[in-house]
Amino acid sequence: MDDFKFIAAYDVYSRAWDNQQGVEEQRRLNDLISQLFNEEISYPNFYSKIEQYKGQFGMPREFQRTRIQGERKRDYRRKEQRRSRQKRHRR
Repeated sequence: MDDFKFIAAYDVYSRAWDNQQGVEEQRRLNDLISQLFNEEISYPNFYSKIEQYKGQFGMPREFQRTRIQGERKRDYRRKEQRRSRQKRHRR
């Protein structure tokens, strides 16, 4: 297949399908991927509908941003000097 968007959607579908225990849920997932393949629903609509199946059975969220906080070199050096002074004079 040359359609990258469909391949990515099928990967999400297959992971959600593997985590389902009920036959009814698997049938609904099959209907969703069939509708997507036949272009009856859009990709955002597919992902919004499949989200409920991903969340129910503990599939981890794929990506979450972490905040990285930097500081200037001068500020870092001042903090390190202060820490070393405090460490030197502790008992």
